[in-house]
Amino acid sequence: MLLLACLFVGIGLVTAQTLKVTGVVISEEDGQPVVGASVLVKGTSQGTITDMNGNFTLPNVPSSAKTLQVSYIGMQTQEVGIKANLKIILKSAAQQIDEVMVVAYGTAKKSSFTGSAATVKADKIEQRQVSNITGAMSGIVAGVQVTSSNSGGQPGVASKLRIRGVGSMAAGNEPLYVIDGVPFDGDLSTLNPSDIESTTVLKDAASNALYGARGANGVVLLTTKKGKIGDAVITLDAKWGTNSRAVPNYDVLKNPATYLEKAYEAIYNSVFGTSKYPTVEAAHKRLMPYFRLIVAVDWDTKYILFRPESI
Repeated sequence: MLLLACLFVGIGLVTAQTLKVTGVVISEEDGQPVVGASVLVKGTSQGTITDMNGNFTLPNVPSSAKTLQVSYIGMQTQEVGIKANLKIILKSAAQQIDEVMVVAYGTAKKSSFTGSAATVKADKIEQRQVSNITGAMSGIVAGVQVTSSNSGGQPGVASKLRIRGVGSMAAGNEPLYVIDGVPFDGDLSTLNPSDIESTTVLKDAASNALYGARGANGVVLLTTKKGKIGDAVITLDAKWGTNSRAVPNYDVLKNPATYLEKAYEAIYNSVFGTSKYPTVEAAHKRLMPYFRLIVAVDWDTKYILFRPESI
């Protein structure tokens, strides 16, 4: 009997030294259970992971243990006091992703890049109403000068790009354009700005060293958009506008008689007083054959010449 009593006393002491801990781990972001979260008794090697419902059980937690450490990838590690039943909420460990930029040798983190470069992303390009990619860089990239070409302002023609001014008076000053790693010598106006994912301008010798002499005037790296996994996305971008004259009303010829009168005056003033036609009669005689060829058409001049048009 004495031996049996001692045995029961020993079992009671062991039970008092351990604790069964149960609980559930859920995400603060969406309230869903966290599957596979690590639950560890701090200061020991005893631990477990949560099941499909986010539940966990630790059957023999030492009474001396005070803290549970709960962790999961992408979430902040939580430390909670030990109790029989626990509800643990894990917060997202959202970290700011360092911006990646395209450089001569591939890509690099913007924070660790030491050269002189500037990046224009697709969202910045979409905010600007431009017909070509060079126009999208105007006023955004420091040290880049965008001017109109020598084509007389023809719509849709690519502008001239100068990086850090003019480098030569005799040689060319155009930068090197590289599209998806391939040098491009064609007309940039043929590129749709909506197809550009990002634009990186390399402005100093260290940044464009890979391109050697071809990059002496700077390098513009263009990265086009590519297909992505997921549902198809359709984007519609429509533009419409009108043009109008600055002065609402002009003094125009209103009828055929006025036209004939002004035409005669113009021709008369061009010949009268010259050595061949010193008198009014001589000038009038000289004008009559040409004046008979003038045909006046009765039309609505204001409507035809000055009506507003769509763009």
